[in-house]
Amino acid sequence: MRRRIPLALKLGVAFVVLIMLAVTLVYLLTTQSIMRQFDQYRRTSRENSASEIAALLTAYRDREGGWVGVAERVLYQHIVVPLGVQSLEGSVAIFQVPLVLFDRDGRVIAATDLTWLNSHESDENQRRWATEEDLSQGIPLVVNEQREGTLLVREVTDLSRSEQAFLSTVTRSALLGGGIAIGVALVLSFLLIAQILSPLRVLTRATERIAEGDLSEEIRLKSRDELGQLGSSFTHMVEGLRRSETLRRTMTADIAHELRTPVTIIQGTLEAILDGIYDASNETIAPIYEETLHLGSLIDDLRDLALAEAGELRLTKEATDVGELVRQVSESAGASVDQSPTVRVDVDGGIPPVSLDPKRFRQVLANLLSNALIYTPADGEICVRVRRMDGSIELSVSDTGPGISEKDLPHLFERFYRGDPARGRTGGSGLGLAIVRQWVEAHGGAIRAENRKGGGARFVLRIPMS
Repeated sequence: MRRRIPLALKLGVAFVVLIMLAVTLVYLLTTQSIMRQFDQYRRTSRENSASEIAALLTAYRDREGGWVGVAERVLYQHIVVPLGVQSLEGSVAIFQVPLVLFDRDGRVIAATDLTWLNSHESDENQRRWATEEDLSQGIPLVVNEQREGTLLVREVTDLSRSEQAFLSTVTRSALLGGGIAIGVALVLSFLLIAQILSPLRVLTRATERIAEGDLSEEIRLKSRDELGQLGSSFTHMVEGLRRSETLRRTMTADIAHELRTPVTIIQGTLEAILDGIYDASNETIAPIYEETLHLGSLIDDLRDLALAEAGELRLTKEATDVGELVRQVSESAGASVDQSPTVRVDVDGGIPPVSLDPKRFRQVLANLLSNALIYTPADGEICVRVRRMDGSIELSVSDTGPGISEKDLPHLFERFYRGDPARGRTGGSGLGLAIVRQWVEAHGGAIRAENRKGGGARFVLRIPMS
């Protein structure tokens, strides 16, 4: 058996990994951006310093007419360090950038770039000279439209202490910010995980209780997101299960009652015949035969319902004149009842033959007319109308009886449903309308029940013509 990994652990690991990756990526991108900006700042600062030094050197050359003393007066500063009765004299570079000053011929006049000097060593009797690359990279010093020299300012590769301290501070700040971001993100992640798992735990416990047969559980989730919608759907499902369970128990009781009545009559009559109370005559056997017919009809109805709900009801379809079939069934139904109400048939012209099972359709219409005849007074009227609408045949059966209670309309086609006594079951198996719906749906159609504005009930069914 594979070990079950809790969802909280999966979500926690996923959030931690994502947070670490996101913070690491942000840290790397931030540090790289800062380094690029810092390098750009150093480069700009060096260029600005080079421009300022070039301006000073050009002004000195213009003022003095030569480069004599330029190092001592422009590039270096003379300092004296007292050491008791003696002193130490020297000079330091004024500009903290490595530079080399060439004259118009490319000879070195002054330099603070020790790296360049060490790479251009020459004999003592020879002065250092600039290369073509040095002259091309340097800044020309122009006096009176004549190039009197070249200033080469080289880039500093090593960082100063202040620059190193700045970058170290930036790195520590980025790490500190990343750590704070990780902490806040983890806290928010744990809160989010708890918010996600809380309704799931409620649904899990409710599902376990429902699996044990307890349908009294009510799910109340305060979430207004998909989890809240799931809770509402779960609640609707539980309500549906409750209705189904109630319907199942009621249907079981109704079936038992419907079966018990004919069985009890058959058993009682047979016992009376066996005990000699009744003679085995046609008069005593006839009720037994009628009850067996009723019992057989009930069993057939239940079987047809089961087949229809399982999608295994077989229909023998053929091209049928719906108008003629409706007239025949209406005439038979009206003639079968003494003092029956008026049955009026209204069939639109031009309705072509429809492919359907005439036997099943005849039973559908007979059931609807039978109900209408039961609840319509003798001075009332039943109207059967057939018309063509949008590629389908619409058949309606309306009466002038007491109508149907609004609370009974949604359940009218359920098995053995008992509603308003005014339209309650007065005979038969109690499965008539349930069978009607199944057979109409087996033809690809639909049926509904409604109340007429002028009083009475109306059943409307549609069957596609194709």
